[in-house]
Amino acid sequence: MLFKIMKVGHAMGIFSYIRIVLLWGLSVILLAACGGEPQVTTSYGVVEGKRDGNVKEYLGIPFAAPPVGELRWADPEPPQSWDGVREAKYKGHACTQWATGIPAFSPNEDCLTLNIWVPKGEGPHPVMFWIHGGAQSAGSSNELQYDGRKLAQAQNVIVVSANYRLLVSGFFALPALGTGEAINGNQAIKDLVAALQWVHTEIDKFGGDPNNVTVFGESAGSTNTCALLATPKTKSPQQLMHKAIMQSGACDTLGIMSMEEAQQIGMGLLEELGCLDDPEPLQCARDLPIEAIRGPIKYDLFTSFGWTLDEWPYRPGLVVDGDLFPASPVELVADSQGEIPIMLGTNLNEGSLFAGFLAHPDDAAGYATFMEARYPGQGEDIVSHYPFADYPSAGEAHAQVRGDLIMKCPTLNMARLYSTHNNVWMYSLEKDVFSVVMEVISLGFKRNAPELGVFHTADIGYLFEFPLLSGLFNESDRQVRNIFQQAWGNFARTGNPNGDEVPQWDAFDPERNNYLVISAEPENRDDFRQGACDYWFQVGYGF
Repeated sequence: MLFKIMKVGHAMGIFSYIRIVLLWGLSVILLAACGGEPQVTTSYGVVEGKRDGNVKEYLGIPFAAPPVGELRWADPEPPQSWDGVREAKYKGHACTQWATGIPAFSPNEDCLTLNIWVPKGEGPHPVMFWIHGGAQSAGSSNELQYDGRKLAQAQNVIVVSANYRLLVSGFFALPALGTGEAINGNQAIKDLVAALQWVHTEIDKFGGDPNNVTVFGESAGSTNTCALLATPKTKSPQQLMHKAIMQSGACDTLGIMSMEEAQQIGMGLLEELGCLDDPEPLQCARDLPIEAIRGPIKYDLFTSFGWTLDEWPYRPGLVVDGDLFPASPVELVADSQGEIPIMLGTNLNEGSLFAGFLAHPDDAAGYATFMEARYPGQGEDIVSHYPFADYPSAGEAHAQVRGDLIMKCPTLNMARLYSTHNNVWMYSLEKDVFSVVMEVISLGFKRNAPELGVFHTADIGYLFEFPLLSGLFNESDRQVRNIFQQAWGNFARTGNPNGDEVPQWDAFDPERNNYLVISAEPENRDDFRQGACDYWFQVGYGF
């Protein structure tokens, strides 16, 4: 009897074992059927990403060789191929940060990577290529507010974000000195061209459409979007971009320099580093650790928002180099004919962050003195165009000046120039917004500071659905989020923001200076800034 029980028990054990093996095998098959960890074979090797809900993520993929050693300040080179499977589950290094104030993950010169978010479903999907901001000095594609998952999922588009070299790393020019080669600057823009070239050749393997790429960016990222729109390098030998969205920034927001100007700034830095008198000045600078170069330059980003360009310890700017930009980027954009439709716009209170970190006087006389000190030779004119009596405080008046000078008037000028031969849609975000992040940052505001209002970067929180930046507390908040995501998605698909869930948005007409107010009650309006920009068009605008 015992023997029979043992035999039965043994048989049951075998069956249990077989059952476990079968279940394990079935789970492997099901996991494989579901895709497991997603893998894509690129021209450089296999990358393995991860799933986040219905979106596949491939993070930290190199699109260029690390710009270190002899490649510091050089044009980007293609990345090295790899054997086996490269893990693409974590974002790469941020590029070297020259301004402090934005949390950056492990900043490093080895930073030329991109991130890809792929929605569920069959492709080919429209591609939206994001460029981060940060005054050309700070920031990275790896910041939390730039996570592309929700936008990819909501609009069934592939979202790509890329890093680019910043400030001294990304805008450094030098004549040929010693036996070294001349450095022509614009490294940041060349990095972005390289990233777009990578997208052009590789994105179809991820389910993207290389013939439908929308470049979009905010602040410095918007300036760089404009630069990519201007350069012939994105049009030949391949068309690398097909649409553009510029959020709070134009080609000339941070100024445009001649090669001579840029090289003078580069030589000034070499002198400060003790390399200008070296027999090989460029090699001397390349041999220095990046922290030795960063040391005399680094500054607080938010403090710099109140500066003019002359006050920056190192001035970034697009350089008319005869190659990437054979003429001024503004001229190149103005001459573009029927090639690429654009959307562009600003936020109602763009200037609050650019004035809030300065202390302002209490009365009209102090305001007049303050404005003349900040803008020598222009103070009286500025006060006449922005009278103290029209604003609650000197800080509010100055915020309006800064918003027009840096963001709104460059944007309006861009719309006027480009709409001569191309389709343009302009907007103004005017929805009241609460931001946990900006409330903390504004604790550093000085005396008689402006209210934050609809601050610079408020659009990002809605577009990428990041509630710490732009709160999503009520139905009107969610309505604005939906307009941003849907209009941006419509534009990426068709080149026109109009369509489902978007109020009628009239194309820009330079006779009307019209724009869509994005708010809880969106509407089309005419006369953007009601002539205030005419003064800045005469005397010059930008930082």
